[in-house]
Amino acid sequence: MIDEILRGIAAVNRVIIIGLGVLLWGGVMIVLVDITLRFFGSSLGGTDEISGYLMAILAAWGMGYTLTVLGHIRIEALRDRMGENIKLALDVLAIASVAVVVTLIAVKGWPVLERSWLSDSRANTPLETLLWTVQLPWLLGWTWFALVAWVQFIAALALIVQGKRARAFELIGTANEGQTPP
Repeated sequence: MIDEILRGIAAVNRVIIIGLGVLLWGGVMIVLVDITLRFFGSSLGGTDEISGYLMAILAAWGMGYTLTVLGHIRIEALRDRMGENIKLALDVLAIASVAVVVTLIAVKGWPVLERSWLSDSRANTPLETLLWTVQLPWLLGWTWFALVAWVQFIAALALIVQGKRARAFELIGTANEGQTPP
């Protein structure tokens, strides 16, 4: 059951990462059009604002994928010198810490989104962007990241209890240079 859930998350993450690539490509195209128009004395205006919103959304959604492929940077100077039991304990501590921190970000982001929605808040910029339209996908990205982190944490604990320590290492350990992530 654990592996089916993890495969499901991986499949969703593959779709998400393709969608993020399309969004990034669209953002790049908007900026390129704006740069080209500036050569002719014109501008779309607001491309810096739009690209900033895109980067926040892309980062929030991309972190869940990055976690599943062990792409987050971790300082391993001490971890790599420890025995297997301590390494596994540190890996569990690391994924638990990620899950808690990301959950706090998502929980604290909700009141901001709610306030923007209820007060019809707009950005203090020429585009006057409705803030909730940007905050909603941003917050959903953080929520997805939190869900992925909690699933990995719980799955790792279940694998450890089942005696599948090697599989737990694959799930929450580190991908060293030259090693292909799971």
